[in-house]
Amino acid sequence: MIGLAQSEEQAVERLTLRLVEDAYYDLAAVVQGAQPQAAAALLAVMEQRVTDVLTGVCRTRAEGERSNAIALAVGERVAEIMDQAHGRRSSARAA
Repeated sequence: MIGLAQSEEQAVERLTLRLVEDAYYDLAAVVQGAQPQAAAALLAVMEQRVTDVLTGVCRTRAEGERSNAIALAVGERVAEIMDQAHGRRSSARAA
């Protein structure tokens, strides 16, 4: 991000996460309302993709020395989002 200070880059990341999170909630709600069985299959594939990516980050140390800790933190955050979007209970965070 050319020309942005670190704090501005962090703001971009926070806003991006929020927009993607909201879009995921909306998508899950629409698909679950229209086609519950298709939604279950689609959302399971999305969850597996997250698992595969985070496993790869750990295996390749793609984020450096603390790759495992980073992947775990990302996994926990994504799980909270997915649990809420799928209507599952999550004890970690209340929106």
